[in-house]
Amino acid sequence: MIRNYENEKSYIIIFQIPEDEIKNILEDNGISKYMILNGQLGVVYASTNFDSSILTQIPEITWWEEASPMSTLMEITNNINQGIDIRTSSGVGAFYSPYANLTGSGILVAILDSGIDYLHPDFINEDGTSKIYSIWDQENENTNSESQGFTFGEIFTKEDINQAIIDNNPNLSVDRIGTGTITAGIICGNGTINQNYRGIAPGVELIVVKLREYHDTYHEGRINYMSSDFLAGIAYVLSVARQENKPLIINLSIGERSSSIYRLSYLNTFTELYQSGTVLVSGAGNEGNTDIHSSGNFQKTFQGQNSNLTDVIIQVGDDINLDIRINSLGSDKISAIVISPAGELSSIAEYSPDRIPYTGRFNLENTSYEIKYILPSILSDSLYIDIKLKDIRPGIWTIRLIPEYIINGNFNIYLPNKNLISANTRFIDADSTYTITAIGLLREVITVGAYNEKTNSMWIGSSKGPHGDNDIEPDIVASGVDIISTYINDNYNTATGTGISASIVSGALALIMEYVLSQTVIPQYTLYNEPLKTYLMVGATRKDIYEYPNISQGYGIFNFQNTINIISDNLS
Repeated sequence: MIRNYENEKSYIIIFQIPEDEIKNILEDNGISKYMILNGQLGVVYASTNFDSSILTQIPEITWWEEASPMSTLMEITNNINQGIDIRTSSGVGAFYSPYANLTGSGILVAILDSGIDYLHPDFINEDGTSKIYSIWDQENENTNSESQGFTFGEIFTKEDINQAIIDNNPNLSVDRIGTGTITAGIICGNGTINQNYRGIAPGVELIVVKLREYHDTYHEGRINYMSSDFLAGIAYVLSVARQENKPLIINLSIGERSSSIYRLSYLNTFTELYQSGTVLVSGAGNEGNTDIHSSGNFQKTFQGQNSNLTDVIIQVGDDINLDIRINSLGSDKISAIVISPAGELSSIAEYSPDRIPYTGRFNLENTSYEIKYILPSILSDSLYIDIKLKDIRPGIWTIRLIPEYIINGNFNIYLPNKNLISANTRFIDADSTYTITAIGLLREVITVGAYNEKTNSMWIGSSKGPHGDNDIEPDIVASGVDIISTYINDNYNTATGTGISASIVSGALALIMEYVLSQTVIPQYTLYNEPLKTYLMVGATRKDIYEYPNISQGYGIFNFQNTINIISDNLS
């Protein structure tokens, strides 16, 4: 069944006027469904036939773009017999101090994913209450969230969840996929069913956002989330942390597509992310071996000079639609042509200062296209090109790139995350570097790759840096292969991916933040993102056979014991 919201489009807007004024302007332009997330950022929901040029014509909106798909950063592997327990894989189980009994008490951890099985015994305290502070189920149709500024879904309080536990009522909110429940168990499961599978920080409280699921965006049977709903979830968890006045770790086990350029993100509009006590942890991405990235280089050229074009070849499987993004650096300008398997050519899309897309149809394939230039803006100092192909047909598609004005010359081209598209859709000449998820490139984020404890080596799927002008990402790597955690229906299961690695680091950070707060002589600034990131990088294990930092392991392999010892030495 297609949910009503899957027939919508959503847009992210940035504005520079008071909230009440932008609300009036949106409504005056016939936009009735929207959320204002902070003093600069909003999201708009409209029908699929909405004319987005309306947003361009509103001068008070300084920037907008259509929301983009996001996907899980883990795969459920069903390999529990050969799985690794959480506390062993994180190194927390080996840590002991008679003076530091750390559980993560007093720390909030936010999970934005597929929801949580709140009746799983590992999320129920000894007194019968829940570890969960609240759940915002974005899919629930019994909307009660409007009073808090959210236009859909239902918010369940701790009291609601505790009553559901008493009543053994599983119907408040349901995790149908299991990845959110796995993430929660890594962070704070108490091992009620099996103490061997206890989580890292059983004393934390969880804020859970069950994101809306979208089906068949690119490929039949695949599920994705949307960046608009995700940003609304960020606004919600930050509001809870303000209300409770507690430190907050936001764990990202989902991600956007890979990117090579550092872009200011819509996340940067949330001032709390720059304040002490709020930390953002993201998986680096799972695209290290998926053929979703290709790259090339043009020689320096200027308008009017002859230059060589470049053809980038894509093998397309049985997808429904396909999006392609091209990144360039700095002031470089590139023209683009799409060539279908039958040899039809799209219009030549050339750089221009307006935002009018190039549109058309390949008649033999009956595939429509849209090519849009995203100009240098408040979000990025570089040009990028988005190509959307609707009702795409299998075969060999070509993206022909023609340099117009080249100073730097490097370009990178991306498909959606591999778990959203056909297994047979790939670049013929792929490149595993520059595959960090876009959010993982932000300076305000602790970005974590995945390490394979079984083979004592990198997990092959872990995304690699660098980004921009060879800046290093990820920051560190952590165990992320066949980790055993809580699963739906009171079970345990295994999962692999950088979403797992990020969850391990988030759980460990809860212990670290609790420890820092317990040292009353320490000023609050130590809970800023940068010092915590630095401690993780300095405390990481580095192998003699590699140079560090590097684009696979960053500054090394997460080492909880070393990290907390370094923090202790610096606090004395």
